[in-house]
Amino acid sequence: KRRYPDAILKSAVNKFDTFLVENRLEANIKDGDAIVKLEEYADRLLEFKKKKMTLINISQDIEFLEEVFMFKGVSHPAATCKTDFGIAWVNEQGCYLYDGKNVTNLLEKGGRQIIKESEWEAFAFTPMIGYIPKKRQLIVADDVGVAGDGRAYLYDMVTKSWVEGHNSTFPDADV
Repeated sequence: KRRYPDAILKSAVNKFDTFLVENRLEANIKDGDAIVKLEEYADRLLEFKKKKMTLINISQDIEFLEEVFMFKGVSHPAATCKTDFGIAWVNEQGCYLYDGKNVTNLLEKGGRQIIKESEWEAFAFTPMIGYIPKKRQLIVADDVGVAGDGRAYLYDMVTKSWVEGHNSTFPDADV
């Protein structure tokens, strides 16, 4: 039995529960990086690995690698979310949005840092992200586990501004 740790298995047309090895999609093989999560937006597939995000164009019969974004990976599945603006994700280096055309670092505005790199580094231990659709806001918590101190940042997608919160509590999904 062969293993394909870097493969994405896709089903045949109208056979949603049938996955054949021949129908696998491999964007970056044998790179020593594990696939953490997949997200789709429009006709693109975002493959999140621990160290990078790979953008795969799925608009045609044959998929192709469009771009690789180094240092934009995620450490766990709770670090990505869907919004009505696109796909948002967070890691120790920043908070990003893919809008169907571009990847934007939400920690920057007009070519300048909104949140200092040192502040974000001290904040984002193993961050997680969520989306509040009614308010069109992202909420980023400092740690997905119990190691964090409950700090959070709120990003308003309309005004493109950040607000820092302290001592928030987010119940663990396993509790």
